Amino acid sequence: MPRRIAMSTIRTRCKRRADQENSTFIADAEWNALISERYGELYQIVVDGGGRYFETEGTITATGATSYDEYDDALHIIAVDFLSGTKRRMLDEIMVQERQQLAGRTGEAFYWEFSDDQIYLYPNPSSGTYKVLYVPQPPDLSSYADGDLVDVCCPAGESFLIWSVALIAKDKSETNSQLALRMAEAAKVDLQMWAANRAINNPRHRITRDIDDIPRDPGDYRY
Repeated sequence: MPRRIAMSTIRTRCKRRADQENSTFIADAEWNALISERYGELYQIVVDGGGRYFETEGTITATGATSYDEYDDALHIIAVDFLSGTKRRMLDEIMVQERQQLAGRTGEAFYWEFSDDQIYLYPNPSSGTYKVLYVPQPPDLSSYADGDLVDVCCPAGESFLIWSVALIAKDKSETNSQLALRMAEAAKVDLQMWAANRAINNPRHRITRDIDDIPRDPGDYRY
């Protein structure tokens, strides 16, 4: 379950760790910007762990277009599914070497490709609904109100965020930052372990399907 903490609470804890709770040396707006910056790293650590913590979903309504725009907030595209009523069918992501086998074909899509900021569906469908699973960019916390909640994921995430911000604040005020550095690094290791453990039961295996006359090496099959 998420670990959500109010922005004002995080800022106060960062000030305490930096010994600047009653100081105006750093304005609240700058504290919020520092929190946002370090939260971006926290977010990336969780994503890099291989889990699906921040995953969300978008929709493509096929029109016969050559390709479809990537979502403005997309960080990583994970998968594309064809939606038929309440049922879903996963599309396979192709390698660049397979494009020539699929280019020019029309019909219900069974494959997808992501290039630059475009999502391509193969064969090219003239209609139908396709669901795109993706990881959005981390939010910009600098504009968060005091009562807005920030998901720090777990206790290690909270510790990493607070000590990382305190480390920058201490450096700016030219005070000893060795403790903050050690605590931030220790929390980072714990956060990486937490992220890895969330992904431990997500095994990877080969999935191969035949479409029309597209040849496949029998060695590709997993059964």
